[in-house]
Amino acid sequence: MFRVRKKVFIFIGVLVSLLVLVFFYFTEWSAAARKGKENVINSEKLEIGMDSLQVKKIMGEPDARSDYGSENNITRFYYQPPAFSSDGIFVHFDSLGIVKRIVYFE
Repeated sequence: MFRVRKKVFIFIGVLVSLLVLVFFYFTEWSAAARKGKENVINSEKLEIGMDSLQVKKIMGEPDARSDYGSENNITRFYYQPPAFSSDGIFVHFDSLGIVKRIVYFE
């Protein structure tokens, strides 16, 4: 009886340890987690009025890019957020490629 309880406690301990490691991998150690955190730090350096080249110099190439407002050729850059954020970091440009709005992750 004591051996069974000991094995159960060992099993639960190993399981909890693995779950903690998986959690930290996805929130701290994975490449995606590191990139998301770096994007947040870099996005704090962005300012309204910068051009797209200045944004790329600070943030790097966007993770996604969309053009909307087909007549005006307006662009939006998307950068990956940290783990468990509801949305990413969006940088909106006007037709001249100047930053008009920055939307941070939630």
